[in-house]
Amino acid sequence: MCQSSSLSSRQGREAQLTNLIARLEAHEFRLPERAVTRSMEETLSAAGRIGYPVVLKAHVEGLLHKTEVGAVQLHLANADELRSAYVQMHSDETASRIGTPVEETIVEKECTDGIEVFLGIERNPQLGPTITFGIGGIFAEWIGDVQVRTVPLSEADATHMIRSLKGIRLLRGFRGLPPVSETMLVERILAASSLSEEIGDQIESIDLNPILVRGAEHMVLDAKAIWASAKQSLQRVPGGVRTEHLERFFEARSVAVVGASATPGKVGNAVLASLLAGAYKGEVYPVNPKRAEILGRTCYPELNEIPGPVDLVVAATPLSAVPAVIRDCSDAGVHNLVIVSGGGKETGDAGRVLEEEIGRLGDALGVRMIGPNCIGVFDGQTRVDTFFQPHDRMTRPPAGRLAVVTQSGTVGAAMIESAAATGISRFVSLGNRADVDEGDLIRFLGEEPNTDVIACYLEGSSNGGKMLDAIRKVCLSTPVVVYKAGRSPEGAAGAVSHTGFFGGTYRAWSGALAQAGAILVDSVEELFAVAKACVMQPQAAGTGIAMIGNGAGPMVQGLDQLAERGLTLPRLVEETVAGMRELYPPHFIVGNPLDVTGSATAHDYSVGIRALLDDPHVNVVMPWFVFQDAGLEESIVDRLAEIAHDASKPILCGASGGAFSGRMSAAIEAAGVPVFATVREWMAAAGGLAAAARRNSV
Repeated sequence: MCQSSSLSSRQGREAQLTNLIARLEAHEFRLPERAVTRSMEETLSAAGRIGYPVVLKAHVEGLLHKTEVGAVQLHLANADELRSAYVQMHSDETASRIGTPVEETIVEKECTDGIEVFLGIERNPQLGPTITFGIGGIFAEWIGDVQVRTVPLSEADATHMIRSLKGIRLLRGFRGLPPVSETMLVERILAASSLSEEIGDQIESIDLNPILVRGAEHMVLDAKAIWASAKQSLQRVPGGVRTEHLERFFEARSVAVVGASATPGKVGNAVLASLLAGAYKGEVYPVNPKRAEILGRTCYPELNEIPGPVDLVVAATPLSAVPAVIRDCSDAGVHNLVIVSGGGKETGDAGRVLEEEIGRLGDALGVRMIGPNCIGVFDGQTRVDTFFQPHDRMTRPPAGRLAVVTQSGTVGAAMIESAAATGISRFVSLGNRADVDEGDLIRFLGEEPNTDVIACYLEGSSNGGKMLDAIRKVCLSTPVVVYKAGRSPEGAAGAVSHTGFFGGTYRAWSGALAQAGAILVDSVEELFAVAKACVMQPQAAGTGIAMIGNGAGPMVQGLDQLAERGLTLPRLVEETVAGMRELYPPHFIVGNPLDVTGSATAHDYSVGIRALLDDPHVNVVMPWFVFQDAGLEESIVDRLAEIAHDASKPILCGASGGAFSGRMSAAIEAAGVPVFATVREWMAAAGGLAAAARRNSV
């Protein structure tokens, strides 16, 4: 929304334009000479002073896209052409398209030689202040070649934005145009970041589109701002993360289930059964005023009547009863509450109001809450288990070093059952996040000793800045792998500015998450694949992979994904090639990839894998096994275990097939080496290790 002004409309427009231009010039943005005019005579006089050719623009409050409504006229080479353009711009036809008569125009020097880029500043409601940079002009939205990062930006952030564009080749010299200076572009992006920090509380967005760039020069051809209706701080509040009492969700020595039920199939029955059926060694107290005993345990009518201390409460009551449960927790000195109940904001306004009340009450009384509308928590070591999925329907994994944070219980349940090889340290289904959110948990899990890798399924965030700060603080010691769902552009369709259009899309999220240090993936399957690689293998030192297989098809498919995964296929050193040729039969294709053909034995794989691990150009070794081939003995499991035990480089295996292939893959994973059933997961795992290597090298 544009800012209303106590000045007249004309004075307000002029003041805002003057303010914007002054701010841009203070940050060394170059703009063509221009003048605001209110008559034909003023326009002709200004053009004569500026010098032809000129551009004529309508100066109308709130008009952001001039080209579509005929509010800009280009290539005006003389006074006659300018008169004609002026008459057309002040016609009833133009007024009808714009929605208001044109009272003022801007005449400015025309610049045409160079490449058009786009630079924008936005107050993003989820991520905080962002900077957008990309290929610009009137087709900016259609081309969609932009990068988004959060403020403040570093020089490395700005450089990565530029080099990540698909149109980078245009900027490096195209059809006779000189290469555009990367140093100049970095300076302009950092200037925009600085401008955002300076006046962010005054604007909704600023578009500099197009900026004409050539060599080391730039010129801002059009600049427009949507001014904030009221001053609102654009800056993220540093910190905001709250980790107090979170450890008790996982290390609870006793758990009370409020709303416990004796009826099979009820949530309150299933949660109680999960705690009793597993290996949890703590005390479990059912709470239900209508029952004396449930599942062989004494039932208590109220929380405060339980004879011993309670560390964790699970609420399996209607959501309307949860405020009373929170008060009971506070009275009993309980700081941790899991609310599995649904009926919150997902049901409409009434549910949203109730959920907000729950959040405020918990905060006021010092009760940390996970949920509502979640499946709760699980700890691999203590075996705290608040799931309402029975053990015979959802297998619990062993203890491990992988933590899972998910905004979807369904996705979380699938990951729980996929974690047989990795194990789980701690698992949280966040639900509606009335209190504890992904920022709190990422910070907590990144600093606790049982977790080496965090996998996060994310759909959105009410406090994206807090989450990004948490990722930034923990990612160097604890990799954070993120799948951001909800990527469609429909949510941005209502945005009126170029920056707003891009700011609401997945580009904004992906740019911000990558900038913070997260490893990004494109599916739930890839989320677990990358997390599995990170938790089961050592870190990679670089992006170079080497493949070996007894079937070429999967390796060819993998090669097709090198660029999108940020991977390289290095040339093997001569010593590696010569050594393998000396040991291998002539029909093996020695190189990278290394094709040991369908006759390969376990010994052949052993020779090749060891040689590739020893090659100084190789960072990740990737064997693909066709276990269906008769020549490949089952002894490959023991050979691979021995090799991996001494290897300082990661080994990522691939294999697909039926029962025998599944059994062999499980045996290899039991030996500590991950196996992936699809080429996409295999390559995603390598891409994740490469992304971590790039992040650690910055």
